[in-house]
Amino acid sequence: MDVNKYMLFVKAAETGNLSKAAAQLSYSQTAASHMISSMEEELGIKLLYRGRNGVSLTEEGERIYSAAKELTEKEEIIRQLAGEENIQHGKIRIGVITSVAVRWMPQIIIEFRKKYPQVDVFLNDAINYEIMKDWFSKDVIDCAISAESNKKENETPLVKDPYYVILPKDHPLSDCETITLTHLKGETFIIPSEGTSYSVGKMLRQAKGNLMEHSGFLSDQAAISMVCGGCGISILPKLVLDSYGSGGYVRKALDPEVYRIIYFIVPSGKTLRPTVRIFSSFAREWVKENAENVIIN
Repeated sequence: MDVNKYMLFVKAAETGNLSKAAAQLSYSQTAASHMISSMEEELGIKLLYRGRNGVSLTEEGERIYSAAKELTEKEEIIRQLAGEENIQHGKIRIGVITSVAVRWMPQIIIEFRKKYPQVDVFLNDAINYEIMKDWFSKDVIDCAISAESNKKENETPLVKDPYYVILPKDHPLSDCETITLTHLKGETFIIPSEGTSYSVGKMLRQAKGNLMEHSGFLSDQAAISMVCGGCGISILPKLVLDSYGSGGYVRKALDPEVYRIIYFIVPSGKTLRPTVRIFSSFAREWVKENAENVIIN
């Protein structure tokens, strides 16, 4: 028996909304839906009616609600007795993409340590989510903040991070208000190794630009420096650009807007340690209060 499923069921019944229940318990909407479906399959009954205005208990759901609530209340008492409610020690291992490490993590870690001084925080940064997937499989990290989507994991979208075109200051397009794909035709693109995402690749093909070849690894910072030196133009997300300052180049918005999504990610099908659940809630609240283009509920 997975008590977490019962906790989610009770919370959904109380709030009348599965999305709200999922957010309160640090699950994505997709993960919450799977958990309820799994619980219904295990019990052989339908627990919730789902509609546009939320969820409500079925007749079978009403029959087990009181017992499920009693079970979750006992679970909470056990956790309190075990000291989970007032964490005195523990650890959290976080994987983040480099731009998040630069822009968000210093303040997140400082504020988290103030609230939970006995929790040890271990930070690992990577250029892309492929590395973090390997870290998850090898149990190197407990959670991640990344711009990549991997439907096998439990993801919560945090913010939209728009892409910008960056140009040398004397470039003819620097006078444009916004940049369209038509403007980019024939231009030389400098794309960092970790920046060859689907969105950027699609723009390159549509714009029929010329990709400046490079062998091996090219960092975001190196790509920005090459743009400043007049070697070409680049397309990079706002969070990346904000990480390295704005001197030496001109930043222009794309028309229409193109963006990536930054997610908070925990592994699916794994019981989360108390420190992971607490950090998940803390980080998402921090993003709501401090980040731009927030999309988290």
